[in-house]
Amino acid sequence: MARKLAAEERALWARVVQSVQPLPGRKRPAPLVGAVIMSPVARDAAASPKKAAPRRVVTNSETLDGSWDRKLSSGRVVPDLTLDLHGLSRETARALLLRRVDSAARNGARVILVITGKGQTPGAQPADLMPGVKPPKGAIRASLPRWLGEAGISERVAAVRRAHPRHGGAGAVYLILRRAR
Repeated sequence: MARKLAAEERALWARVVQSVQPLPGRKRPAPLVGAVIMSPVARDAAASPKKAAPRRVVTNSETLDGSWDRKLSSGRVVPDLTLDLHGLSRETARALLLRRVDSAARNGARVILVITGKGQTPGAQPADLMPGVKPPKGAIRASLPRWLGEAGISERVAAVRRAHPRHGGAGAVYLILRRAR
């Protein structure tokens, strides 16, 4: 969000705006009096219907005891299941994640290593893309928190932690499943 301009800054900006001349062959637009100017992003957000926010999976340190966090951060936990979503489409990755978490929970697994990948590095482009068209960066990684908040999966996940470097580091997370009771 942009900061509000001071009175002197608004006056200076008004002088700058008045000094601008339209391009040849174009007319000066009518002044906007009392109109609310919104960015395209804000306009889209205001126009779209509000959905109920999905339940968030708590990722703070209070969800696990200290021994779990020490084992995870030192890389001493061996995942019961490894799920590689890297390179899949978002739809395929979401469906696979839901199926595997459900299956792992039913089979008594506690730790799932989910590999999302870090996303494209700036400037890196696959050869089959048109020049100038950049792929989305880390689409699966960005979608993962939303998927983990969905019904059917959020009830099964006790915590989410960044993976140890030997398990993928920034390109992977551990899902700690709740114990079956």
